[in-house]
Amino acid sequence: MANGDTLSIVHYVPTTRFSVGGTVRAAMDICSVLARRGHEVTWLTPDATDVPDSWKAGEANCPRLVELNPLRALGRLDGASLERAKPCIQQADVIHIHALWCLSNPQIASVARATGTPWVLSIHGMLDDWSMAVRGLKKRTFLRTIIRSMVSGAASILATAEEERRQASRWLPRDPDVIPLVMDMAPYETMPKADLARAEFGDTTDPVVLFLSRVHEKKSIETLIDAAAILKERGTRIRLLIAGTGDDAYLQTMQQRTREQGVSDQVEFLGMVVGDLKLSLYAMADLFALATQQENFGLVYPEAMLCGTPVLTTRGTDIWRELEESGMSIVDRTPTAFADGMATMLIDQKEALPDLGLRGREYVQKWLAPDVIAEQYETLYRRSST
Repeated sequence: MANGDTLSIVHYVPTTRFSVGGTVRAAMDICSVLARRGHEVTWLTPDATDVPDSWKAGEANCPRLVELNPLRALGRLDGASLERAKPCIQQADVIHIHALWCLSNPQIASVARATGTPWVLSIHGMLDDWSMAVRGLKKRTFLRTIIRSMVSGAASILATAEEERRQASRWLPRDPDVIPLVMDMAPYETMPKADLARAEFGDTTDPVVLFLSRVHEKKSIETLIDAAAILKERGTRIRLLIAGTGDDAYLQTMQQRTREQGVSDQVEFLGMVVGDLKLSLYAMADLFALATQQENFGLVYPEAMLCGTPVLTTRGTDIWRELEESGMSIVDRTPTAFADGMATMLIDQKEALPDLGLRGREYVQKWLAPDVIAEQYETLYRRSST
């Protein structure tokens, strides 16, 4: 161990860009909380695009950044990067590798094996049924060959929910451990207000439904657009806000769909929204809706709930059971089901929405209490390093 109960932990993530999805945000929150608890945390990456300035400056109680050369063709690290990573990994009690399919990850695992450093592997929903159905033959071959040693040699394979463990187990040599993601709750200590978002995006008398996530076909934005059209036919208007960036071709298709469905005056595409404005946008929304086909943990759900915003989503997320337990609404991934769910929550249960939002906030504060979750990670790392 680095110093008594203090751990030296390296986290390897192939890219630090929030635009690629929740894996980066999840790993960064884990590192932030562990560093504040006094551990020596190193963020090892070939892409430091969205690494916080405080990490780059080496501020106290922050992870230390070690930046490698940019990934080469096919997502591999060059020899100079592997040499630079070696002493960093060798001095660590454990290295935590995030995700499966990038070729740099088994390279890092090979360095860990050579230096005698155990590694923990987070699979981040990449072995969910939906994920494995997309280019499934290629992924199964990858599992049997290129990353087989990384997977079989891991001291622990980590899932974030029981539903993820159930789906992933069929592809793994042993059942994963389950620990929820650590959430950095410091930004949510006080309930955010909607004023900032209203000043930026304008106010309305129509109920506000928010989508905030990566713009990708698996998120099924078309379901929300079609649901808005169904509600319009029934005489109910909503304001649907689409926040996020990603697949430009898919985004253009969705913009065209709003025109075809006659709801272009009700649907707004906001692009990337971050920081205090993002929290204010959650607070501005009456409902957070995500008609996802697959979501691992989905940090956007607890983010919305911590802002007091109720959630409407599908069983495509691995934490749907926890969301349902908290009082959030889980429906089928069809336009009619979402239109019905929106109508129930925004019209029939309108008066109860504030209380439901507070209930969701309190549930997340207990379920994902950072110190409680951090202790589980610490236990896992200590067990892995012995």
